[in-house]
Amino acid sequence: METVFLIVVSFVASTLTATVGLGGGILLISVMPGLIPAAAIVPVHGAVQLASNSSRVLLGMRHIDWRVVWPFVGGSIVGAAAGVGMVARFSFEQLPLYLGLFVLVVTWMPIPSRVMAFPGQFAVLGAIQTYVSLFMGATGPLASPFLLRRGLSQDQLVITLGTVMMAIHVLKLVVFAVAGFVFAPYLSLVAGMVTAVVLGSWVGTKLRGRLPERALRRSLKGLITVLALRMIVAAVLVR
Repeated sequence: METVFLIVVSFVASTLTATVGLGGGILLISVMPGLIPAAAIVPVHGAVQLASNSSRVLLGMRHIDWRVVWPFVGGSIVGAAAGVGMVARFSFEQLPLYLGLFVLVVTWMPIPSRVMAFPGQFAVLGAIQTYVSLFMGATGPLASPFLLRRGLSQDQLVITLGTVMMAIHVLKLVVFAVAGFVFAPYLSLVAGMVTAVVLGSWVGTKLRGRLPERALRRSLKGLITVLALRMIVAAVLVR
């Protein structure tokens, strides 16, 4: 039953991300605590989101802003290298509590209309975002203010963000493999969820621009908030 539920949520999350540009990854990781072991949440989520972002990018490669992507990837490699040792020592048993708090912050953190520009900003952002992603999983919203500042179109925003997140998830999986995480027990679950997110990317791409984006964002924000509070309450009660 848990497997079917996660596959359905994967489809919905991927469709939403392909439609409005972000939020799907946070939605997916918010429902995972309690359904799979805490230590498997981040790597399984990373594998599924890699497929989701890759399929979305392949459907719109012409919209990638490569001036953002290349320095971001360079920074991401540095962030991943810095996090290898920490992942091996991190206690993921407390992840639901940390994750719930993190999700609330990134969901309600106001997106500034202007952010400070500085040399190498996307390289620095890539390093920080990749490092944080190793422990919190979904960090897509952290890059949004910097991408929005570039005045990207909706298509450019969705596809460029998908490209940099794709790089983060690739590096994340490498880090967890090096740290000793065994993916074999979760391959069938990942296969089902990957199929769902690829289909969701296709559906979301077709729906982009045809649905009320503002209403979708508000509804998604409310749902993610409820799920984050659920994680926090459950973690506190277990302690």
